[in-house]
Amino acid sequence: MDIHVLAATADRTERRVLRRLLANVPGDANRMLLRFAPAPGAPAPETPPRIPDILLLNMATCSPDSHTVPADVIAPCAAAPVIVLVSTTAPAAVQGTVQVLLAQASRQLLRELIACIVASARAGMAPGLPGTSGIAVLAAIADAVISTRADGTVAYCNPAAERLMQLDQRQMLGAPITALMLLQDAATLRPMRHPVCEALASGRTVRLQVGCILVRPDGSEIMIDDSTAPIANADGTLAGAVMVFHDITEARELQAQVDYLAWHDFLTGLPNRFAAHRHLNQILAEAQASGNPLAVMYLDLDRFKAVNDTLGHAAGDALLVSVAARLRGCFRTVDMISRQGGDEFVVLMAPGTSSDDATHAAGRILAAVAQPHAVELEQVHVGCSIGIALYPQHGRSAETLLRHADTALHSAKASGRNAWRFFRPELLTTAVQRRQVEDGIRTSLERGGFQLFYQPKFRLSDGILGGCEALLRWHHVDWGWVSPARFIRAAEESGLIVPLGKWVLDEAIRQAGVWERAGCCPDAIAINVSALELKDPAFPDRIARTIGDAGLDPRRLQVELTESALMRDMQASALALQRLKDIGLSIAIDDFGTGYSSLGYLAELPIDLVKVDRTFVHGIDTAAPRRQALLRAVLTLAQNIALPAVAEGVETAPEMQFLADAGCPMGQGFYFGPAVAAADFAHAFLVQPAGLSASP
Repeated sequence: MDIHVLAATADRTERRVLRRLLANVPGDANRMLLRFAPAPGAPAPETPPRIPDILLLNMATCSPDSHTVPADVIAPCAAAPVIVLVSTTAPAAVQGTVQVLLAQASRQLLRELIACIVASARAGMAPGLPGTSGIAVLAAIADAVISTRADGTVAYCNPAAERLMQLDQRQMLGAPITALMLLQDAATLRPMRHPVCEALASGRTVRLQVGCILVRPDGSEIMIDDSTAPIANADGTLAGAVMVFHDITEARELQAQVDYLAWHDFLTGLPNRFAAHRHLNQILAEAQASGNPLAVMYLDLDRFKAVNDTLGHAAGDALLVSVAARLRGCFRTVDMISRQGGDEFVVLMAPGTSSDDATHAAGRILAAVAQPHAVELEQVHVGCSIGIALYPQHGRSAETLLRHADTALHSAKASGRNAWRFFRPELLTTAVQRRQVEDGIRTSLERGGFQLFYQPKFRLSDGILGGCEALLRWHHVDWGWVSPARFIRAAEESGLIVPLGKWVLDEAIRQAGVWERAGCCPDAIAINVSALELKDPAFPDRIARTIGDAGLDPRRLQVELTESALMRDMQASALALQRLKDIGLSIAIDDFGTGYSSLGYLAELPIDLVKVDRTFVHGIDTAAPRRQALLRAVLTLAQNIALPAVAEGVETAPEMQFLADAGCPMGQGFYFGPAVAAADFAHAFLVQPAGLSASP
């Protein structure tokens, strides 16, 4: 309803407070239309103002005599009820008024008090003093309203109060408010002093603390929010108190759910990384005070991504839930297990944990996680790697301990996975160097710094050039030439191998186009492709598009992959390779014999060539008969299934001769020529007649 409020006060601060308290916002049950009475003696307005529904009066500021109501203020208000605004508890001078201490009035209490009084006045009743009968209009108010006498016995309750208390009016009227309403602290469940008692004792407005529990007479519990204020008689004596409250149980439960989700992982129910960081700071303070050590463990599942890729993300989620349950069983209740995100977990072992305790815990984790997990009718096997940092020897702050545990985790993964490692200071150097290499790769991709060198491949029977391999080289502005063994691994671990591979593809196709237009392109240029590139469904289309844009014959490009890259997912690899074959590319298996060496994939995959690893070739002319026989067997196998072979790492004439006698069709290595820049390769092998005579 609309309520016209006239405020008679000359105090600027008081006017500002009234504007704030009676300002209307969306959701208010009643709309307050506030105006201020003109100052005493001011000229009357030409149009008589509307008679207000209620008068808010501060006699101390609108009249020199604080005990006299100014006639020019009160007369136009007719029979409107009056609320006396006071700065301190003082006798009221207007008969039948309610006194409000404005400095302590809340927005909710003042608005509801005005609404109650106006509703009573419009119904032809007196303002709602304790004991007033017939205030049925309060049934329109959704909040519970209970007023008491000065002795704390209930004088009035509205229907909303009956509903919330689950009592009828006859059970409540005359009963002590403290007997009807047992209040408890939500955190401790200890009884609280009733706000009516406190308001009657202090003469001030009282608010319950957040999350107060009301135990109703039948024993049921709800959470309530309230505002309680004393009520004064016309002569200033204490008449009682009024309590306005409502049920906030659902709102608090919803807030509790929101709070829970803010500090817990929605999938596993474990504390999340924010909760872990907060807990770590707490136990560090405890450890510092007691002088006890503690352990921080960083966990990462090994090859978890393969589960997502092969069984789907739902299976991956189920596996994470299973792993979380296993981890809970490995630790005490005083230790915290948290999920950081993805397949990473952090364990914070309580103060008093020694390095031996952490070692035993790591062993329990490896054993528990290694047991098969039942996921969607499948038995899934997964391992994990663990990094451990100890307080105080490995760090004294939360950030340092977590960072050092993560560094130790990378060391565990580098050592072969499914292992644990303690942090060591020397690991920082490795971590820093790895980060520097990754940053250098990103910078060089943006600004230049990478080059393709080309190493020739020759037919051993007649010395004719049979193609070349494009090899990535990196010249850093500060470090000079960087070993591929150093930066390729960093690129694979960081995912930078994908943009690097794209650069290699673009540059190799560009160079092949240059040579093809000059009429001197070698038979095929081979480029190395990583497992990450191969698993990208868009990879074959990108190659086809790049070749088409360059106008290059697809036969000028050969893709080299390792056995391990192919064996990660045979079905997906077969599909990807067939799409590359359909484009017109040839496929070579690099480092043959050093990986899985599963003969089955040679028949299942569309492979055109195998490259015998240099470990078979080095010193083969003087090697033991068994090793020589093994190389001959590999070459015979390739020949019998019609797969040409290229021997890598040929460095001497005797090695080359042995390979030729053993039936190896092609060779590659320093004996024929090192990898060189494109201009040098063209000068040495394309312009001049290519052959063994041109090699060193």
